[in-house]
Order: sequence, then C-alpha cells, then structure tokens
Amino acid sequence: MTVGGPGPGKPLYSYRPPAREAGRRVLVVGATGRLGVAIAEGLVNRGDDVVLTARDPNKLEQMAASLERGRGRVPFVCADLTHRDAVERIVEGLRAAVPPKDGRGSVDDIVLACGPFPRTPFEDLRREDLERTLTVHAVAPLLLVHALAGDLAKARGAVVGLGDAGTTRPFEHHVAYLTAKGAVRTGLRALAVELAPDVRVNIVELGIVADPEADADPLRQHRLATRSQLGRFGTAEEVVHVVLSLLDATWATGEIWGLGR
Repeated sequence: MTVGGPGPGKPLYSYRPPAREAGRRVLVVGATGRLGVAIAEGLVNRGDDVVLTARDPNKLEQMAASLERGRGRVPFVCADLTHRDAVERIVEGLRAAVPPKDGRGSVDDIVLACGPFPRTPFEDLRREDLERTLTVHAVAPLLLVHALAGDLAKARGAVVGLGDAGTTRPFEHHVAYLTAKGAVRTGLRALAVELAPDVRVNIVELGIVADPEADADPLRQHRLATRSQLGRFGTAEEVVHVVLSLLDATWATGEIWGLGR
C-alpha cells in the first residue's frame, strides 16, 4: 500500500516491466509437437537458450538445425516418456549437453508441452490407455521436475505446463487424456507448494488451438469454436505469448491461466 499521493506533476503510477535476465536456459518437453515448436521458436527469438526433448530423433535433428540462429547447435535429448527410464535419459542427456558450471545448473526453466491427444471411445477404454496417457502427461513430467528441482532453484526458475480446459468442461471420447491432464494439473499445483519460494510452477489451461492441417471440416470447426466465449479457436502464437508471460511472472505460482476456455 502506498500512503499519500504523488508529488506535483508526477504520475500516480509508474509502471516499469520487471528486469529479466537475458539468455535463460529453458528445457522444452514435447518440443516437436505443434505447440512445442512454437514455444521453442518464441524462446529463441527473444534470446533464450533452449534444450529440446521429444521422442523422434529425426524431428529433433531438423528442429535443432532450424533454431541455430547463428548461435551454434541447439542441444536436444531423445527420450520416449512412456519408457520407465525416460526421466533418467533426459537428465543424463541434459547434463552431458549442458554441464552444470559456476553454481548454475543445466537448466533454468522448464516448459511442459507434452502433446499426445489420444481419442479413446468409452466402449474401447482399457487399463493400458489410462496407464500410457497418465505416464506421458503426468507421471513422467512430474518426476522430471522433481529430478531437476535443484537446477531450477539455483536459477530461481519457473515451470509452465500446458493443461486443457476439458478438465473442467469435459468432452466425449477422451477419458484417458482428460484424466491425465487433470492429474498433472493437480500435481503441478502441489509442486508449486513444495518448491516455493525458490521455483514458480504455473499452468496454461487451453481451449481449442487451431490446427490448419487437422481442421479441414468447416462444420466441425464451427461447432467446436462455439465452445469458446470468443467464438473462435486460439492460435499457437497466442499460446506462446501466455507461456512466455508466465515464465516472466515473478509473483505468480500455483496459478492456472485459462486461455480460450
């Protein structure tokens, strides 16, 4: 609270953007998915260094080359989150690619952009569907943050996870996916408590993001777009804007930023 008013001729409020350390090192999980690619590009374009991880080595190689921007090869770690050793592989690969040095860890921030969106009709739902989807969207990401918590704390870092508005407004044929997204939503909020005040953990809860390759049916597009109060799909650029904002929001943790819900 500010007591008293400003002096003569001075503005009541004087906003200055918070100072931001240039060249943060950000691990992007699910980096080769549509949103993962856009987020990695947004980070590099503003001067951050990224480390990529996903399961397809060819896509990672191509993406790393595209992000060089004259600053050298972008490191990446190939790992399949469905495998039990995925977290260990990512941490070992990260340490090898970017060794901790001078009191700084291998990573400052993490973006969890795990992207599989499996359609599972209710009548076909199996234990394996739930186990696989929970592993990719919740178990592996939470264990990865746990494994890198020390690095994040050294940098007063942040974790931003992509959630789904369907956890509060469910839709059909996606029981396994929505269950997993609900689990990681709760898990990340719990981590925000565990890791405070050294590490901030927040969630971007997405509505439907436009996909030019998949949204070829205009009737389906119209029906789904009406789920949003704004009457349209979001864009990858809009998602990137919010993710970067939460990485920089130094007085926010345990928050859920709804986008296009």
